[in-house]
Amino acid sequence: MTASNITYPKKLYVIHHSHTDIGYTELQNTIERWHADFIRQAMAITGKCQSDPKIKSQFKWNCESFWAVEKFIEQASPEEISRLKNLLRSGNIGLSGSYLNLSELLDYDTLYKTIKRAADFGDSIGLPVDSAMTADINGYSWGFSQALHDNGVKNLFTCIHTHHGMFPLGKRHAPFWWETPKGNTILVWNGEHYHYGNELGLVPAAVSSYIIKDECDADMIYNDHWSVAKIRIPRLFENLAKAGYPYGFVPVMASGLRSDNAPPNARIIDFIERWNREFGDRYQVEMITLSEYFTILRKQPVDIPTYRGDWPDWWSDGTASQPKFTKIFRQAQRNLRYYNYLLKNYPDLLRQNTNQVEYALALYSEHTFGHAGSMQQPWNFLHHNIESRKQAYAVTAYEESRRLLDDSFGTLGETDLKTDIPLCYKIINPLDRDVRGIARLIVKDFEYYELKLDKGAEVRSKDSDISLAYQTAPTEMGLAYCTYVELSAGEEIILEILPVQSLASAEGYRPNKSTNDSVSIETPFTKIDWRIGQGIISWYDKISKRELIRENSGHAPFTPVYEITPVDDISRICAVRGEMGLNRKGRDVRRSFGRLVDVQSIEKGDTLIRAILNYSIEGMSNYQVDLKAYANEPRVDIAVRFNKHNNWEPENVYLALPFTTGDDKPELWLEKSGAIIRPRIDQLPETLIDYYSIQEGLAVVSENHGLTIATPDTNLIQLGDLEYGTRKLHDPDNPNPDNAHLYVWLMTNYWETNFAAGLGGFFEFRFSIVSDSNLNDAKKAIQLCRDINSGIQCFRLGKP
Repeated sequence: MTASNITYPKKLYVIHHSHTDIGYTELQNTIERWHADFIRQAMAITGKCQSDPKIKSQFKWNCESFWAVEKFIEQASPEEISRLKNLLRSGNIGLSGSYLNLSELLDYDTLYKTIKRAADFGDSIGLPVDSAMTADINGYSWGFSQALHDNGVKNLFTCIHTHHGMFPLGKRHAPFWWETPKGNTILVWNGEHYHYGNELGLVPAAVSSYIIKDECDADMIYNDHWSVAKIRIPRLFENLAKAGYPYGFVPVMASGLRSDNAPPNARIIDFIERWNREFGDRYQVEMITLSEYFTILRKQPVDIPTYRGDWPDWWSDGTASQPKFTKIFRQAQRNLRYYNYLLKNYPDLLRQNTNQVEYALALYSEHTFGHAGSMQQPWNFLHHNIESRKQAYAVTAYEESRRLLDDSFGTLGETDLKTDIPLCYKIINPLDRDVRGIARLIVKDFEYYELKLDKGAEVRSKDSDISLAYQTAPTEMGLAYCTYVELSAGEEIILEILPVQSLASAEGYRPNKSTNDSVSIETPFTKIDWRIGQGIISWYDKISKRELIRENSGHAPFTPVYEITPVDDISRICAVRGEMGLNRKGRDVRRSFGRLVDVQSIEKGDTLIRAILNYSIEGMSNYQVDLKAYANEPRVDIAVRFNKHNNWEPENVYLALPFTTGDDKPELWLEKSGAIIRPRIDQLPETLIDYYSIQEGLAVVSENHGLTIATPDTNLIQLGDLEYGTRKLHDPDNPNPDNAHLYVWLMTNYWETNFAAGLGGFFEFRFSIVSDSNLNDAKKAIQLCRDINSGIQCFRLGKP
């Protein structure tokens, strides 16, 4: 189709907003102040335009994130708040149901509550929030669609940034119905980059050419926005018509400056007024809000396709640039979830405000992990401050969530530190299902000899007076008495540690036997074999008589894989990263694999059988795999520890997880926020299939058996080989569910902006594996991941 047979006039809808990118261009508190003031500026521009009879066009502003509205309300006067509400009702300012541009870290409950903040505000002023927008991020967990729908948000406008990422469905400027996990639908506009309006020349002195590459040279881009607009706006409509685009309009986003976190720009109205006078018979330009745009879109007599499934976010890998603090975040989120379990099981507990925890979780989950220049200048003082503030969100969430638990445990009988506290412990299960695992009864080091525990001790049930088997393990400034417990739904038990005259007379205690010359550990349920030089070579389920390591898997379980992309010219430390495209490594990446060099020790007891395996690998030292096989159930806890060396070059660290059920065609299931999915099957067309951000774990499930892998500390799962190359996308007509190559992606610094430049330091990542015929249901297997990660909660009582 040529320009001569296009029906005119066409309409260009401009959605004016500021891309919320907290910490990317300035300190977080500065950006907070800016975004609040952007609303104030937009109100002033609107008032000026309304009072000028010469201006025919309406100025409209869209609040990209509800977070900005909250910040404005916190700082504004009552008169300003009243004026904002009036402008919202009149449609001069638009609301978005999305709180921030988030990674996939948040669990469903917290994600739902962030959207509810906007929905509740809209309801309070008689203006239901029916639309949301996001910018930059490349996808969402499937549960995001459900959280939007259940909060009354029925429309989603995406502004995908395809640097190191990609849009779904193979096209932009296109709508689709996204079916939620429960079968509802929301309408999605699969949009262009959030500065696309700037690329078209709509914003004087703020034109860019980041996406569009054409004859417009630098002089035009920086000094002649009008000429740029005359070339690019007609060409946009011509190209859309050639592609069979069915609408007589197209929406574009525009920022007030050529920058993220940009203010509103009144000069857009000047442009629109002049453009419509000169070219309005063919191409009309109009400012519009999100809600108005979707009202227009829904009225069009065009069939819109429906798609169902997950929308993996290419940018979710930012979490692995801060692995220590992502671990803290995940525990904080788990603490909050456990607190809510307590409230449900103990209705007399004081219900405290959880807003501070949820806010800190949301701010850490926001998609930006550092300043734009963090990779170019990793020594920069501003960059260090921004990174520290980002990390502090995770720490704040943990501290506040821990306070909620401590207050609750105090109500349930936990004692503060005092002298002469009895060795009496309460173990609780606030869940609506049975749990089992190891309870750790902590004795401080200053108590151990004072209470004569060095001569012997028993762990006894206060209720049944039964002596329990236990093992001891060193812990922070003390000793943990580890005993296996099983609790039914809502059950509490009380255990006590009693000194005895000698270890020989202590019921339930068997001295730990240590050795370092074995090649396996074995319980009644599991046998794990290893070989020096190769690593773990067998993980055998003795009950079902099946091998749990895949054939031809390539790497042994928990073998580390280290990658580094060389940078010969330090001036190209960022350029090398930018050239990776959809890969997370360079073409000349150097890859090495861990080698098992010795066995540090093997400890055999009645509760746990433990082995510590030492590996050597490039880029790290002191790499250990600590295996703890349970004597009472088919479970193995694994802790991987290492000292990561610091490098500026692009790096990745993976762990191999080559597990299977031993049956034909087992299915891999992942827990995403608000849904469990089969990767490379349950997802939108042409979306990411290399890696996924998960919640509490994953499971391999077949008809008669299941294997669950709990991942409390890390969220990224990598599928397929690790080679550099053309990235494949999901093809529903030819799915590729082959999960032979399964890894945990522990850390990365591949991005040229906002990631931490160096990954050095000491780390520990924990995992738990359970193999059982009862886990042949994916929901049950994933639920076990959650229960394992919640752990057995145990606290010291002030009196027996």
